[in-house]
Amino acid sequence: MKGSTRSLAFTALTVAGGVVVLYLGALFPVMHLSFAALTALFVAVSVIEGGRRYGVLCFVATALLGFLIVPDRIGVILFASFFGFYPLIKSIAEQQKSQILGWAIKFAVFALVWSGYILLWREVFLGVIPFGDQALALIYLGGAAAFLVYDIGMSKLIGFYLARIYSRTTWK
Repeated sequence: MKGSTRSLAFTALTVAGGVVVLYLGALFPVMHLSFAALTALFVAVSVIEGGRRYGVLCFVATALLGFLIVPDRIGVILFASFFGFYPLIKSIAEQQKSQILGWAIKFAVFALVWSGYILLWREVFLGVIPFGDQALALIYLGGAAAFLVYDIGMSKLIGFYLARIYSRTTWK
């Protein structure tokens, strides 16, 4: 019980931190994407400290509280639709025996979410502008490149957390 109580308390702290970062994203509107991506680190830390179950709890609670508290919901929508659950997907993908399978899982999830973003963007904002096949291919390639940079950056930050913070904690 003591371990689960600590994990729950730690998850509550990560939720609070995540909501604060999402709120900061609302204060700086040009930084929605950056703050939503940064908030995903709180979910990753919950996964490291308590396991996927607490990571899911952190994701759901941060998204719900974000929708209730944060005045500008663009960052919250980005967090809830991709960045928030991506650390869970990353955790599952990186435990696969084959690195190729792990990357395939990550890129499949990205492609699914990215396709949803593109369809929504086209229908809501760009309905009158025709997209050519070349433009769509460039949008997918650009998104895939940005996702690759994000994934590698997330891995580096998780590695930093594991080496510098997690290894020195006493609550393990």
